[in-house]
Amino acid sequence: MSIKDISDIHQAAGPEALKRMLESAEPAMDVAVEAEAKAAPTPAALPEIYYSLSSKEYFLQADNGAWIPVNENSVKRHLKALGFKHGKNPGGSLTPMEKCLNEIQKKQSVAYAAPLAGYDAGFYRINGNNILVTHSPKPIEPEPGKFPILEELLKRMFVTDVTDQRPYIYGWLKTQIQALREKRWAPGQALAMCGPVNCGKSLFQRLITEMLGGRSGKPYQFMTDRTNFNEDLFEAEHLMIEDDAESTQYAQRKAFGSHIKAFAVNRDHRCHGKHKKGLMLTPRWRVTISVNDEPQRLLVLPPIDQDTEDKIVLLKVNPTTMPMPLETNEQRDLFWSTLIGELPAFIDFLLKWEIPEDLRSPRFGIIHFHHPQILSAVDEMSHELRLLDLIDQRLSFQNGESWTGTAQELQSKLTGEESKVQYDARQLFNFPNACGMFLASLSKKKPHRVQKALRRTDKREWTINPIQGKLYNGMVISKSSNPEQN
Repeated sequence: MSIKDISDIHQAAGPEALKRMLESAEPAMDVAVEAEAKAAPTPAALPEIYYSLSSKEYFLQADNGAWIPVNENSVKRHLKALGFKHGKNPGGSLTPMEKCLNEIQKKQSVAYAAPLAGYDAGFYRINGNNILVTHSPKPIEPEPGKFPILEELLKRMFVTDVTDQRPYIYGWLKTQIQALREKRWAPGQALAMCGPVNCGKSLFQRLITEMLGGRSGKPYQFMTDRTNFNEDLFEAEHLMIEDDAESTQYAQRKAFGSHIKAFAVNRDHRCHGKHKKGLMLTPRWRVTISVNDEPQRLLVLPPIDQDTEDKIVLLKVNPTTMPMPLETNEQRDLFWSTLIGELPAFIDFLLKWEIPEDLRSPRFGIIHFHHPQILSAVDEMSHELRLLDLIDQRLSFQNGESWTGTAQELQSKLTGEESKVQYDARQLFNFPNACGMFLASLSKKKPHRVQKALRRTDKREWTINPIQGKLYNGMVISKSSNPEQN
């Protein structure tokens, strides 16, 4: 019945007659609507649309392959285009479109919908959770060729008077690039580069980002326990620490080392976003660190102990002049574009390059390396060796005998009013159980000086031996034949 028909009836018979006619026609109209709904084509399977349990959004695939979030109103338009009818159904029954939305929420919901380090866009099942990776990394495809500018840059940066460190760079990059190309997780050390300002450290980190897929994250706050939230880190293959590393506090350095260990060898990590439930995922990460080589700045690095020594590569970076002029913005842009243009050839070289047998690690692909000058500088500045120096200044080692006591007793002795090292000791013991932690580290680094004593009480006691060959209260402690113990 058209609007014109209704108007003609209203004029000829009046409003009451029109009302009675519409009421009698309503059941027939409902039957017609229901018949149309039943006749509408219904897709045989659910469309490839996912529902995020955390954001309450729907995700559908765009023309570029990425998965984009849309709200319910938007997704209804897409379902309508696919043939799902929507309108008023008799008796309040669900329309085909509403039934489809219900089924998507029940059968195609996901616990995580975002980029995930090392994964192409698509649906995955990880640790019992439905995962939708929304964006793919952008790998650089290898191409045979030369890379003269990049080769010269790496030579200037990493060939030192002690050794050529480039094989460790090549092996570290090769193992991760291969793993990413093969869509698999692989363990890998953190790569730390220590050198002066403007020597190319940050520049090389940017190149690493490009080689690993073009995405980087900033993990330092999380790795020093300053935040519990780390969801953003799962979206990047390259976790990059540079100028944001500033804490020399031992507790935060220990936390830093613990996270480096976890990132290097743990396959699964807890992803925790703000106001979201955490879940376990398997990101494919690599960590790099760049730090200035002044002694105080090196102290932001984690303590190098038995837990971390094989999980971090320490490289010395030379003071470097760049292989192309960088005086103007145009020259700097040309330098960067030249390096980017050489990356396909460099990656081709890496994939074909064989790690020397004496440098191979069955666990990491390439063995760890600590440049001796960097390692020595880090050790000299370490909190535990500062403690040992204070001990030698404070304890008299009567008759050449060792001192035995608890960490608390030692701390009281060093920080007491009569102690000449009181101020330095109080500065050193700036968090709970600091003295005990430093003694535990010394027992591993200097076992001839510090050892766990035989437990005679319910408290942990430590034995501290004097330096052999040093004068204490007019007595020279007999010198050991082992120079390492003097």
